[in-house]
Amino acid sequence: MRAWNTLVLAGMVLLAAACNTPTPPTTPPVIPTLVGITPDALAATAAPTRPTPIQVTPQATRPLTLTLWAPEEFAPGAERGGDILQARVAAFESAQPVKLNYVLKTPYGKGGIVDWIAQLHELMPERLPDAAIVDSRELDTLQNLGLLQPLQRDLPSGAFWELLPPAQSIARHGGIWSNQPLALDAEHLVYDTRRVAAPPLTWQDVLTTTTSFAFAADSTDTFLLQYLHDGGSLDPRAHPAFDSDVMQNILDYYQRARVNGNLSEATVGMKSAREVLPLFLSGRAPLAQVRARDFLSERAHLPNAAAAAIPTRDGMPAALVSSWTYVILTPNPERQRAAADFLLSLNEPTFLAEWMQAAQLAPASKTAFAQAVQPETYAATLLNLLTHGIVAPSFTAQQPYANAWHQAVPAVLNGQLTPGDAALRALQSMTQ
Repeated sequence: MRAWNTLVLAGMVLLAAACNTPTPPTTPPVIPTLVGITPDALAATAAPTRPTPIQVTPQATRPLTLTLWAPEEFAPGAERGGDILQARVAAFESAQPVKLNYVLKTPYGKGGIVDWIAQLHELMPERLPDAAIVDSRELDTLQNLGLLQPLQRDLPSGAFWELLPPAQSIARHGGIWSNQPLALDAEHLVYDTRRVAAPPLTWQDVLTTTTSFAFAADSTDTFLLQYLHDGGSLDPRAHPAFDSDVMQNILDYYQRARVNGNLSEATVGMKSAREVLPLFLSGRAPLAQVRARDFLSERAHLPNAAAAAIPTRDGMPAALVSSWTYVILTPNPERQRAAADFLLSLNEPTFLAEWMQAAQLAPASKTAFAQAVQPETYAATLLNLLTHGIVAPSFTAQQPYANAWHQAVPAVLNGQLTPGDAALRALQSMTQ
């Protein structure tokens, strides 16, 4: 019994001593060596594996896709000059992180370029193209929609001053450099040098002979050239008496040309100079009023043809000039820069000359015009007409006059109204 008590007492003493003794640091357990596996190998196997960092290779910059709307003749693949433009597009895409998406559109009317732009602007503005090539006579529609982006931020001033005078007037639309003309067009006289010794300068020169003179009598452009050249206004309330006199003079000239045999039955109802050239080509009219672009496309087949100014009342040369012009529509600065870079590529004089010559168009650039338009005699005539030309008013401004003119011309030529009465009615219809 005493032995048992002694043991209990000793245990209590040891327990008390243990409670008053600091706890020593924990000693890591000894891992026994397994057959064929060392402790280091086992530790490596048991520890969580740290993921190997993924090496990310920077991807090449995706090219920016730039959408350009254009009529077929100004697009890659066009019948004339399309291959040259295609090569230029390919060179631009290889040099820039940009891919060009050309979308072909009808040039005018319902479903035409500007009509589509106006509809998208109202319904789906995010689907608008970045740039487009449009007729200068429709720039006012784009300006009124607030879509024309100024070019002076992205193009050097030399690109503007390189333009021929009427192209400069077109480019500075509404006082702002808002577009860049690529090609110019105007109507001029063409005559057969074997049958006409010298081209007529005035209306009176035309009427002193019975030589057939083919011109589109019912054409708005034919009328506007004579009307604006003689001082007529596109504001019918500005000086109505004077404008009526100008119209009467033109209608009187038409009537006398018809009676005299100059104006043939075939051209009385024509509404465009495009319809006239076949009469000249067939030899039915030794004098004809045609578009420069049509003459350029056929001049190789007309060795005896020469160009001159259209006869006017006072004999002073005149031409009504329009253009196909490049506009930037996107408000995005990066896309604007890309669109401007492509425009600069198109506008480089040597390329523009080669392209326009193949397309059989007259370049708007001075240097390109000198290189592209041949022969020199024709180039000199056309350059003089373009330099002193009248910029064609917008289709919107023309519309009231076009409607009135299409009523006045047949009424006079069919003997239903006198030139004076027809002019008065035309002016009245415009002011209503």
